[in-house]
Amino acid sequence: MQIHIQVGDVLEAAADVLISTANPWLNLSGGVNGAILSAVGPAIQEELHAYLKSEGISAVPAGTVIQSSSGNLPFECILHAVAIDPFYDSTVDLVRQTLAAALNLAIQTGAKTISTPTLATGYGPMSITDFGTAVTPLASVPRFSGLSLTIVVRSEEHRSELSEAISVARARV
Repeated sequence: MQIHIQVGDVLEAAADVLISTANPWLNLSGGVNGAILSAVGPAIQEELHAYLKSEGISAVPAGTVIQSSSGNLPFECILHAVAIDPFYDSTVDLVRQTLAAALNLAIQTGAKTISTPTLATGYGPMSITDFGTAVTPLASVPRFSGLSLTIVVRSEEHRSELSEAISVARARV
């Protein structure tokens, strides 16, 4: 898998599929989720809550990825990736597992290009470096070899930090 790092707004990154941060209650409240709600209105929120209702649950477990439509955003779909637990805690392993689940689902949709923010680094406890450590091993997984993943960060400082973390993680392999 090719990994690219871009500074900007993840909602404007050109990709077939957007992996979005998500909380266990699938509420579009803040961060990337809040931006989705502002851009699209309540339709995706209603879709996510309808999913929970249809399953008879109020929340999904950490590591879950739920697919939704993308409204008027330029993606085929949005994959809502829950890389935190109900207490907003996370680990490098949980982020890696959640991202792998999202990439598998992206493949099932036929996507080749995927964009994502750094999962579990906003309201979650992870650092940009932790995210780099989580994502790097996925680049050499054979089933992801045809994918292009663009990680969108908010600043040049974060781009530099993520690039360094990926380089260090690759050197360990």
